[in-house]
Amino acid sequence: MSEVDVEAYEAFLAGLRLRYFTPREITRYAEAARGDVKNGLPAEDLWENIVPTLWTLDQLRHYIKRPIRLTSLYRNEKYNKVCGGSRNSFHKQNIAIDFQVDGMSPNAAFNQLLRMRKTGCFVGGLGQYPTFTHVDTRGTIATW
Repeated sequence: MSEVDVEAYEAFLAGLRLRYFTPREITRYAEAARGDVKNGLPAEDLWENIVPTLWTLDQLRHYIKRPIRLTSLYRNEKYNKVCGGSRNSFHKQNIAIDFQVDGMSPNAAFNQLLRMRKTGCFVGGLGQYPTFTHVDTRGTIATW
């Protein structure tokens, strides 16, 4: 597999014209490492997959008027494994994002996204964890 061009991916992300997230906020997770296992950027054929999830979080940010920190985005196979991610993780398909909201509990963020999903803003998965919230746009409803 060829090396993904970070500038090209960031140009793609800039073209989405998100209101609250910069391309660098999105690509910086590619530099994550656990021990000697490094993450990376998604292959170009996966770039479009993240668009609905980013737009969902952009809408959430607009509504709650609080900063959102993206804590986990695309994960390559090896990195997903060392993170303890599911074998079928949507992070590997560049569809899922884990995040934290400044001044808001993961439960409150989860409940707001649940309301958004019920009104048709997106179709996907929502997960609530002690320190973060998970959202993805898999195209089917899943909640945990």
